[in-house]
Amino acid sequence: MTIRRSLIPWFLLFVMVGSLGCSVGTLIVRAPTPTRQPTRTPRPTFTFTPNWTPTRVPTLTPIPTQTPTETPIPTETATSTPTSEEIVEPAEPPPPKDTPTPEPPTATPTPPYPFTTEVFIFDTQSALETRVTAYVVEVFDASSGHFKDLWDYQIMLIDPMGGEHLSNLSGGKNHTVGPGLGNDRWFNTEVKFSPYTPGHYKAWLVKDGIQQSPVVEFDMSPSPTQYVHIDFLLKH
Repeated sequence: MTIRRSLIPWFLLFVMVGSLGCSVGTLIVRAPTPTRQPTRTPRPTFTFTPNWTPTRVPTLTPIPTQTPTETPIPTETATSTPTSEEIVEPAEPPPPKDTPTPEPPTATPTPPYPFTTEVFIFDTQSALETRVTAYVVEVFDASSGHFKDLWDYQIMLIDPMGGEHLSNLSGGKNHTVGPGLGNDRWFNTEVKFSPYTPGHYKAWLVKDGIQQSPVVEFDMSPSPTQYVHIDFLLKH
């Protein structure tokens, strides 16, 4: 009994070693199982045979190319050069036409004024002033002395320096120097200014600023001193 009991552990040990050896052998001998690869089932191959009718391509008809026509080059016409014996002298030009002589310009007619004028210049001993008198009158019959004094007329006087002087309005009448004296005249308007100024003067008759007579021109001398009288006559 004692021997059996002592053999039991060895037996167990032997069994364990044997089992362990089998296990190791199994591990050593056992190789890994390869993984199975799935096998693809081959698909049938279809060959596509086209079933179509070819479309006819229209044939292009070539357009004929036009060949340019050559333009004929003008042929120079030979000009015959005259020889020395055949030289033609140029024809003489026609005589010039007479140039018309321009007519002289027509003189501008003097505008007609209703009054005519008569100028009288008298010597005087007064050197205090310049004096121009006038008698504005309508004449019906000069031989019988049938006159009519006219009113509201004036003398426009231009002095030698270009200054303008306007007389008083005509109306009534008086003597220029005194009855019976040789240089006395009737007057109904006058221009007076100081001092006495000799030189060239112009004068005409106006009414309401409108010229009524031609322009008269006269000169006053420096010595002897003078005065001027003008008759403005409206004749019938």
